[in-house]
Amino acid sequence: MAEFFKKYFSKNFFYDVLFIFALSLVVTFASFLFIDGVVHFSIPFVLLKKPTILFMNFIPVFILMLIMYFALGSVGGAFLSIGAMIFIMGVANQNKLFYRDDNLKITDIVLLKETLGMVKSGVSIKLSPLYFIYPSILIVGGYYLLKIDKFRLKKIMRFSGAILMCFVGFYTLSNFMTVRDTYWNNSMSLFHPYIEVERAKDRGLVYTFFYHYKDFFYKKPDVYDEKMVMDKLDSYEESMPMDDEKVDIFLILGESFADLEEKGAKVDSEVYRSFRKLQDKSICGLIQNYTFGGGTIEAERYIYQGAESFPPYIKNINTFVWMLKNAGYATKSMHPFTGKFYNRLNTNQFLGFDEFLHSENYFDEYFVNKEADYFPDRILFPLVLKYYRNRDKSKRYFNSVITMQNHTPYSSEDKGIDDYLDRKSFNGTDEEYNIANNYLYGVKDTADQLLNFTEELEKEKSPVVVIFYGDHLARLGEEGKIYEKMGVDIGFDSPEGWLKHYTTPFIIWANSAAKEKIGDDMVGEIPTMSNYYLFSYALEKMGYKTPYIQYLSERRKEYPVDASSYISENGKLTADPSEKTKKDKLFHYMMQYYRLSHFSYDEIADKK
Repeated sequence: MAEFFKKYFSKNFFYDVLFIFALSLVVTFASFLFIDGVVHFSIPFVLLKKPTILFMNFIPVFILMLIMYFALGSVGGAFLSIGAMIFIMGVANQNKLFYRDDNLKITDIVLLKETLGMVKSGVSIKLSPLYFIYPSILIVGGYYLLKIDKFRLKKIMRFSGAILMCFVGFYTLSNFMTVRDTYWNNSMSLFHPYIEVERAKDRGLVYTFFYHYKDFFYKKPDVYDEKMVMDKLDSYEESMPMDDEKVDIFLILGESFADLEEKGAKVDSEVYRSFRKLQDKSICGLIQNYTFGGGTIEAERYIYQGAESFPPYIKNINTFVWMLKNAGYATKSMHPFTGKFYNRLNTNQFLGFDEFLHSENYFDEYFVNKEADYFPDRILFPLVLKYYRNRDKSKRYFNSVITMQNHTPYSSEDKGIDDYLDRKSFNGTDEEYNIANNYLYGVKDTADQLLNFTEELEKEKSPVVVIFYGDHLARLGEEGKIYEKMGVDIGFDSPEGWLKHYTTPFIIWANSAAKEKIGDDMVGEIPTMSNYYLFSYALEKMGYKTPYIQYLSERRKEYPVDASSYISENGKLTADPSEKTKKDKLFHYMMQYYRLSHFSYDEIADKK
C-alpha cells in the first residue's frame, strides 16, 4: 500500500487538495453575493454562526472543484471553471428573481431553450457592478494559479479520480443534498420565513440549486401496477354537461375559517348567524384537513388535484382546473397578498390558471397588507364580484379565491369590540381572551361578507355555484392552547379530538339560476369527508363525471375520512385498518402516481 501511494501520489497532490478546499470555501462565500438582487456583505459573518448552511453550500462546490481538478489536471483550471460556473448561476439567479420572482433551481435546465428565446427576443440581462468585479478577480486569480502551480497528476490518476468523484457527487446529490428536514430546519434567518422565494435565499444559491434535484422525480409507490389503474379508469363511462348546462364557479378558501361553536366553544350566536343562514341554503358539512394552524397551500392544492399529494410544481399537473379549462372555462385565481407566497406567481400556470391576480398586480391599489393587518374581506368580496361582472361572458367562469383576513397572528390587545366569546367560561388570561375574541370577530366578518356576496350573486341571471371552505384551524396560542381554555378538545387522545383538530366547515351554495340548470335544490348536510374529495363532489353535482371524479365518488362513499392517522372503515374512524382497507389505500397511491405521471391536457396546455 505504501508503494502504491508513493508511486501515484506525492506531497504536492495533498497540498493541491488542501488548496482546493480553501478555494472552494472562497467560492462558496462568493456565491452568497448572488442570492438576492441586493448584495449583502454581512452574510459571511452570519454564515460563521450558521455552519450547516455554509457546509451544505460548500460540499457541492468542493466536489465539483475536485472533479474539475482531476479532469483538467490543475488547481487553476478547477478554480476558473467552477468559479465561472458559480458566476453564471449567480447572474441567472439574480435575473430570474428580477423577471420571474423565483430562485434558480437545477430543474431550470428544462427552461434553457425558453430562456435563450427570451434573450433573443430582446429581454436584456440586468447588469450589476458585481458582474465586472467578480470575473476580474476570478481571471486574475486563475491566471496566477496556473502560472504558479506546475504540479500535474498522472493521467491514470486524473481519469480514475474524476470517475470516483463523479460517483461521490451523484451519491451526495441523491442522498444528502435533497434531505427535506435538513433544508427546512436550517436557514440564515435573514429573509421572510413563509415566502418560498425568500426561504430559498436563506439557504444559499448553491444549496437551493441542488436541493431541487429531487423535483425531477415523483416517488413511485413500492408496488405499482399501471394496467390495474388504467383498467379501473376505463371501467367508468365519462359524462360531461352540455355547454348550456354549465354554471360559473367560485372556489373560495376562507383563511383559518373554523366553526368553534360546532366544536363546543361558548360563542355568541351573532358570530355564526350569517354562516348558519348560508348553511341552511347550501350543501354543507365538514372537511378533514391535513394541517393545523398553517399549511394553507396543502388544502388548496389537494382540493385542486383531488388528491392528498404535494408534488413539485415545475410542470403541468392534472387538476380540476385543467378539466374546467378544457371544458371551455376562463380559469382565474385571486389572492390579496404577495404572489410570492407559496410561489403561486410561478406555479399557478402548472395548475391550469389563465390569470392570477395578487397584491403586486392588482390588490395593492385598494389596500396594502401590513403585519397582522391583512387585506379585509369587506374590500375583497366586492372586488371579486366586480371582476366577475366585468368578465368575458362568452366563456363560463371559474375563479379560485384565497382570502387573507383571519391569518395569524391575532392581536392580544382589547380592540373595544363586543365580547363574542363567553368570558365566564373562558379559563385563560385577558391577553389570551383577546386573541380568541379578535379571531372570532374576523370570522364573523368573513361570514357576513360571504352572505352579502351570495345575496348579490342571487340577483345574477347567470348560474353560479360558490364552494367555500376553511383551510385549517387558527393557531390560537402556543400549540393551540387557547382552544383548551375555551373548553374545546382538539387533543389526539381520541378519534373525536383528532377530528376536531383537523376539521373545518364548507358550504356549496347555488343561486336560483344554477339550481335550475343543475336540477337539484343543492341543500342538505352531508357526512364529514377529507378535503381532497370536496371539489370533485361539487363538480359531480354540477354534472362533471370524468372517470377520476367517479373513482373519487366511489372511494368517498367507502372511505370518507382518509388520513395517515385515521381512516373511515364501516362508518367509524380507525387507526388499525383492515387488510382490505390497506389494499385499497395502496391502490389509491397507485392512482395518484398515475395521475401525476400522465398529464391529460397536453392539447389545451400547448395553446397557452
